[in-house]
Amino acid sequence: MRIIACLAATLDGRIGSATNLKDRIGTPADLEHLLTVRNQADAILCGGETFRQHAALRKGNQQERPPIQCILTQRFALPPEAKLFQQAQASDPPVPVLIVSPQPAPPEIQSQYPNHVEWLDTGASHPVPFILKTLADKGVQTLMVEGGGHIMNLFLQAQAIHELYLTVCPLLLGGQSDPGLVTGLGFPVALAPRTEVVQADWRGQELYLHLKLQYPQPS
Repeated sequence: MRIIACLAATLDGRIGSATNLKDRIGTPADLEHLLTVRNQADAILCGGETFRQHAALRKGNQQERPPIQCILTQRFALPPEAKLFQQAQASDPPVPVLIVSPQPAPPEIQSQYPNHVEWLDTGASHPVPFILKTLADKGVQTLMVEGGGHIMNLFLQAQAIHELYLTVCPLLLGGQSDPGLVTGLGFPVALAPRTEVVQADWRGQELYLHLKLQYPQPS
């Protein structure tokens, strides 16, 4: 399975402002770029916080049918009235929605959501291999990861992301609580994922990078 990620970040590595997480740091051109990259995916995954801030159906600008929608959450704090659930249910047939969590969702939680939502728990398994096997069994060939920083960290720690589409935005936010591109315990320099530039384009003052990920191996 090919695994790609697409995000925008400021010059200081922030993907949003804590004062209003719904404020986009990129231009309309960056949004169009995101929709174009989505055309490659037949499944899209995000974390609970990213979903809560941008809860519409995720699809590309040339896709007749939206990809499988996958949400990785720990707290089940996903508003049942969110656009994604309503839009997915209104499709014929409904768009598959997977909600993945470390523990099973209680029946009283599941009952609040449309019947087509599939609930999966990873149990003691690492979430990334569990998700990848689940999606592979469903025939997914390209998975797109859309953040946030915790999800990016999980996939990088698992050495699972193959390509990163990164828009570098000409902003400096600087807030200690602003969400970052990757959040977690971090990597030693010798073991940090490294990138190779496949393509770089300027659009106005934004730099659009297509990067290939490389993972050093312990000696």
